[in-house]
Amino acid sequence: MLRKAATTIVLPLTCLACLVACSSAEVPVSEPGASIAETKLSISETCDLIDDLAVKHNVEEERALADIALMAKNTQPMIDFLATSILIFDEVASRATDDNMRSALYAQVRNYQLIKEVVEDHSSDDPSLSTAVQDVKIRLNLDAMTYIKDSCPGSIVNPSSDSP
Repeated sequence: MLRKAATTIVLPLTCLACLVACSSAEVPVSEPGASIAETKLSISETCDLIDDLAVKHNVEEERALADIALMAKNTQPMIDFLATSILIFDEVASRATDDNMRSALYAQVRNYQLIKEVVEDHSSDDPSLSTAVQDVKIRLNLDAMTYIKDSCPGSIVNPSSDSP
């Protein structure tokens, strides 16, 4: 089965900008175990693919611009960043061999989608956006990003840790 490539990256959920950055576009998400014709990846290869796609799609720069735009009450760059993040994580999840990693990646895609929906549902200057994002936090799977970060030390998702 052919799949559209996805792009998204998972970042810590420590602040509004980061939380919002962890959202993504609405894209069809396959469930774990879906059959695909692509080569399956080990955890290490999965982490490498996250990094490769993040570099290819300029996610660090896109994220920085999205954070700046949020301060200027412009949510569109954040929505775009989340869409990119969703696509990356969905693509990587579809190729991961490890069931736990694949499940965590798909859970993070759903997290990004929830946050993206909240951002899209509010105007750029809506003062209730911050509260709405905080309210959606109770629906997020916070263990997903923790698992991904722990599995990918030294990766873009966990740059402060040492590589094995």
